[in-house]
Amino acid sequence: MQAQHYKLLPMGSMKKLSTHDLHPSLPKVRNVDSSIASAALLNIVLCMFSCAHILAGIMLSFLNTDLYYTYLKEDGYIEYFTAVFLIILSAFCFYKALFSGRKLPMLFFYAAAFIFFLGFGEEISWGQRIFGFATPDDLEKINAQKEFNLHNIHLNGVNLNKVIFGKVLYTFVFIYFLGFPLLYRRKNWFRQLVDKIDLPIPTTTQSLIYFLSFFSILLIREGEKWELQEFALASFVFFSFLLPSNTWLNRNTAYSAEA
Repeated sequence: MQAQHYKLLPMGSMKKLSTHDLHPSLPKVRNVDSSIASAALLNIVLCMFSCAHILAGIMLSFLNTDLYYTYLKEDGYIEYFTAVFLIILSAFCFYKALFSGRKLPMLFFYAAAFIFFLGFGEEISWGQRIFGFATPDDLEKINAQKEFNLHNIHLNGVNLNKVIFGKVLYTFVFIYFLGFPLLYRRKNWFRQLVDKIDLPIPTTTQSLIYFLSFFSILLIREGEKWELQEFALASFVFFSFLLPSNTWLNRNTAYSAEA
């Protein structure tokens, strides 16, 4: 067996480390843009931040009920962080739309920016408790919490929160985090469709951690656990849009073609 020789790298060479060196879950690619490397590091830091807060909520539900309810109360710590993720995500999509050179991606990101802004507004009841304005009488009659929002409306026995923001939303969420990554890797027609609109596809790690978070939160026996679910969802959709798997897959394909 031939002996291997190692030598110490000079301190100046540290800036040449790849994103794979910074975190093992990131693929090795040549000449990675500094913006991509920065996004990767931000993704890791924020993911750790979100997981820590989700774990804290679960632990508090078992160890300190009073503190748990304070942690997840309306206009509380977790609700405002959920809103922050949504407004940043909306701004990010708007920025992507402005600088997109193609029509379909531009339309997709404008639509996404609008949807996430809608989610942001609904999360804080459009700033009702911040600015102190009253709920209109007609809306107050059909809103279960007497708030200035749509998702708490009960109309003709139908709870919009459970139907639209519950069943419909989470059905799509499961498809997005589970079905889309599999289809993107295995079906060429789906990959072509996604690439036409630049739809961000979650990485395997992002999907696994999201589902682990989702089912872990279900361990909470009572209380405002859906506030924690909303926080987890906003967080991991943000991570998926910030650094989607198709960013790396397309880069690796391009580099393979050059090689």
